[in-house]
Amino acid sequence: MAIFNWRQKLIAWLQAAEVKTPVDRNGKAPINLPYVFIIGFNKTATTALHHFFQANGFPSIHWDDNRLAATMLTNCLSDRPILSGYDEKYRVFSDMISQTFRLRFEANSFFRILDTDYPGSYFIFNNRPTEAWLVSRWKKPCQRYNTTNVELEMRILNTNDPKKILEKWKHEKEAFEREVREYFSGNERFLEFDISDPAAPQKISALLAMELDVSHWAQHKTNRGSEELLRRVKALGPCPLAEI
Repeated sequence: MAIFNWRQKLIAWLQAAEVKTPVDRNGKAPINLPYVFIIGFNKTATTALHHFFQANGFPSIHWDDNRLAATMLTNCLSDRPILSGYDEKYRVFSDMISQTFRLRFEANSFFRILDTDYPGSYFIFNNRPTEAWLVSRWKKPCQRYNTTNVELEMRILNTNDPKKILEKWKHEKEAFEREVREYFSGNERFLEFDISDPAAPQKISALLAMELDVSHWAQHKTNRGSEELLRRVKALGPCPLAEI
């Protein structure tokens, strides 16, 4: 009897832990699921949102190792629908950033094109207080390039002053907030929330008019890197917010 109970518990745990992402045999997402665009910057719970939607049965793509944002730009330059190559397989899109040694491109700025190319889609602006966001970006390692986020950005801007990085991030975020709020004012397909809001998953359910399993909403830590890289992040010291 003890062995039977143990097996039952194991099966139940595996079923609960399984991430179900329905895609048909041709690699296409179910047509009854809407498109959902998560347009907050990185370090605003984009990973948590990605896993939340995946666990609720939405085929979701997050960052895709720079490819998502790069493809969006290439499609626009070629006059194709902005998500060609992704839009048949996925329904939720997040962390639309492409960052190299030469540039950082934020494809969430294409929200107007997304709205034009995919009418009836939903937009989620996951946000957080600017100071907390700056601190989080300050502490972020870029394992892909074996550098800190601040070092990479200083290289892109050709500066040795890390405060200029914070000023640029701050101005970009403030401008983006103004544009998004003006564009989507009164739009019932738009939701903005603070990522610390415990009712965030319920608000997403209400936006989509779908009963989503809110138990899948959880924080995901993403600041991973080698010990040497994390030491370099720590060596940057506290984020100098008072100096910008």
